[in-house]
Amino acid sequence: MQIKIHEIGSYALRNYLLETPIGWIAVDTGYPGGEDAFLKRFTTLAPLDRLKYIFLTHAHDDHAGFLSALLQKADATLVLNSASVPLLASGENSEPPGAGYATRLATLFALVKKEHSFPPVAVPESADVLQSEADQPFLALGLPLRVLFLTGHTSDSIGLYLEETGDLLCGDAAMNAVISRGRHTIWLEDPAEFGRSWDKMLALHPKRIYPSHGNPFPPSDLVRYRHFYDGRKPIPPKKRS
Repeated sequence: MQIKIHEIGSYALRNYLLETPIGWIAVDTGYPGGEDAFLKRFTTLAPLDRLKYIFLTHAHDDHAGFLSALLQKADATLVLNSASVPLLASGENSEPPGAGYATRLATLFALVKKEHSFPPVAVPESADVLQSEADQPFLALGLPLRVLFLTGHTSDSIGLYLEETGDLLCGDAAMNAVISRGRHTIWLEDPAEFGRSWDKMLALHPKRIYPSHGNPFPPSDLVRYRHFYDGRKPIPPKKRS
């Protein structure tokens, strides 16, 4: 079954779209206020009524920023981790105790971006709320798309594995941008859990990994940098005044 990956975002923030036989799946949205640009780009590929699902990798402002607006404009089913529900309602990126930046270089991100809020999202009753990896809505529909729970960056992080092609959309379970040369993410809630998510991805022997930030990369990169998370302690953010 052919599933085609389209990308309508940018190097800094990808907007992946999956074209499937039963309609289109948007993987995340983007920063608040980005819905008009997203819709303009999407509708050059397909009419909006072909958008059938919105798959949320996690509830951060750069992924759920215009989720509320898009749900109002598109008749699409939201698919998300159950742990995302209260986070979406808060409209704030979570900062649980012990969480922090992965590296000193990553702390520079705090100098560039100080706000991490987004319009709160009331999850519709029609949403497909996943409790565990036993819940596989796309496989149930006959699509070779397996949901993976990829926690560590956040407690609600999930991704999608295209079983027939070996492509893996990991959200922020890995990155390949200038600020993350070791494929690490900027923010970590649980480094040990993050490393285990890398192990889970590697166990699938994916062909290529598509992060939400930066360029796709081969799984050998995860092998090369896996040691980074052994004994890693996040650098706590400075308290906001």
